[in-house]
Amino acid sequence: MKEVSHGRDGSISLKSLENCINSDLANNYGNLCQRVFSFIKNNCNNKVSRSKKKSDSDNKLIKETHTLTKNLRNEMNNQNLNNYIKSVINISFLTNKYINDEEPWKLKKINIKKMNNILHLSLEQIAKISILLNPIIPNSSTKVLDSLNINPKLRNLSFLDGNKILDDVIKIKELNILFKKIT
Repeated sequence: MKEVSHGRDGSISLKSLENCINSDLANNYGNLCQRVFSFIKNNCNNKVSRSKKKSDSDNKLIKETHTLTKNLRNEMNNQNLNNYIKSVINISFLTNKYINDEEPWKLKKINIKKMNNILHLSLEQIAKISILLNPIIPNSSTKVLDSLNINPKLRNLSFLDGNKILDDVIKIKELNILFKKIT
């Protein structure tokens, strides 16, 4: 769906499908989920909390993802699925970059509060991505949302209007690998 505009003819090869699954799903979204959930399980007893104080990098991620999500309702309503999916995958890319730049693994012994906040903000982005991908990959995104303990009634686009998705303190469940690479 990402490769072809709605209403236009397109050609999708098995190789491009394989690349899309490996790149966007396994390496990007799946890896993001796996690394954050595994880190929280191994270092935080499956529980993290949000801090009221946000760093410049936290605010940058929030602003960048807000910019991307601002137009997603229109993309969906206009059936521009390729642009919709590209924007959602970009949120995953930005969140992966945020984690790489913030290096929460280095903070465990020196600033647990900041480490928790990085992980909580990452989980919040994962929740958004999962809700946004739910119409496209419902089984995988539901596994993530279940692992985040998000009430099914709250799995909607209300966060686009500023509503919170996660509580200030969240306890997660274990998440198994979502996507296997195709070779």
